[in-house]
Amino acid sequence: MTDKKPEISPSVPAVVASSGPKSESAAGHPGRTPETQKRKAKSALLPAFFVVLLFAVALAAVVWYQHQEHVKTTALLSDQIRGGSDTAGRAAEQARQALALAEEQSSRLAALEASLRESRAQTDSLQQAFQTLTDSGSDLVLINDVDHLVTIAQQQLQLGGNVANAIISLETAQAQLARANRPALASLQQTINGDLDRLRAASTIDIASLSSQLDELSNLVSQAPLMVPDDAAPQPVQPEAPGSAPAQGGRQAPAQDPDAPWWKQSLATAGQWTSEAWDSVRRDLGEFIAVRRVDDPHALLMSPDQATRFRENLRLRIMTAQLALMMRQPNVWATETANLVRSIESRFDQQSAESRRALKIARDMSDTDIDVRLPTVDNSLGAIEALREASAKSAEGDTQADEPPTESPAPSMPDAGASTDAQAPGSQG
Repeated sequence: MTDKKPEISPSVPAVVASSGPKSESAAGHPGRTPETQKRKAKSALLPAFFVVLLFAVALAAVVWYQHQEHVKTTALLSDQIRGGSDTAGRAAEQARQALALAEEQSSRLAALEASLRESRAQTDSLQQAFQTLTDSGSDLVLINDVDHLVTIAQQQLQLGGNVANAIISLETAQAQLARANRPALASLQQTINGDLDRLRAASTIDIASLSSQLDELSNLVSQAPLMVPDDAAPQPVQPEAPGSAPAQGGRQAPAQDPDAPWWKQSLATAGQWTSEAWDSVRRDLGEFIAVRRVDDPHALLMSPDQATRFRENLRLRIMTAQLALMMRQPNVWATETANLVRSIESRFDQQSAESRRALKIARDMSDTDIDVRLPTVDNSLGAIEALREASAKSAEGDTQADEPPTESPAPSMPDAGASTDAQAPGSQG
């Protein structure tokens, strides 16, 4: 539509001017018609409309964004719920498997407990049967058990000289006799008690201690210095004078006065050099000549190779002494230890601490007597043999008493027949 502006004639203002208040307002505001006012109202409402429209669009965008976030959150929660349900399902499955395994284990444990109870019952029955056989059985079985223990004690004493094991065997036999409480075996128990008292009072040698000392002696003879240097001890032992401290770097030079004249300092330096040279010459000359008392002249003539073989020979002698100690051979022991003492005294340098320690150990070994007479258990063995013979004789006597006589029934048979024959005519007459 197009607005057409009407043409106003000159006569119109008079008509308008003659009208009431409206004509005044029109005359006061020329050019403002109702159409103009409508356009102005429309132009004022148009920005508000745009603002409302933008607000509505923004609100719609916010609602759409929240809807999208809600959808995403819902999907994420759904995934989490599904994952939780799957995890719960797997946990439930594992719990069922664990429960089944626990039930299986409990059943196996019950079976094992039943088997254990059965085994215990069998063991108790066997122990009871053995106790019955040992305590209330025949005396011969108990005598055989005691004989076995006493024989073991005798073997321990004769073969190894082990008094402790022999005492243990006799104590076991004594305990069996005491538990059986047989009056017929009281004499055997007293005999075993006597052998036990003799074993407990017997003096023994400490084989373990002597063997460890021999090992130490073997190490010492491998390290201690000889009269002449060798590969094991290449440096000779220098004797130290009593009360003398080891010199380090020669004689200590007197302190020089830095304020002294140059000629005094020169004289002091020359005197110091002369003193050091004299000490060096005297020390070198002293090493050429050494006075030492040697009982064996061959000790100073050994070469390094001979010294090595000499040490090996000493170690072999120590091993032989150990074997003699284990096998109870006092003659071999005395011979080897005496040779060790002589060799260490004559060939080793006694100024060394290792040599003195080796000599002390060798002398202690030589003074130790391994020929110790250990008591035996022959009395117990003899008492067991006597009881066994007595039991055998009593069993033989009981057997002869229980057997019926073999010669007496033979003559009785004819007598019985004769009596029957004699009675027959009488009965007929």
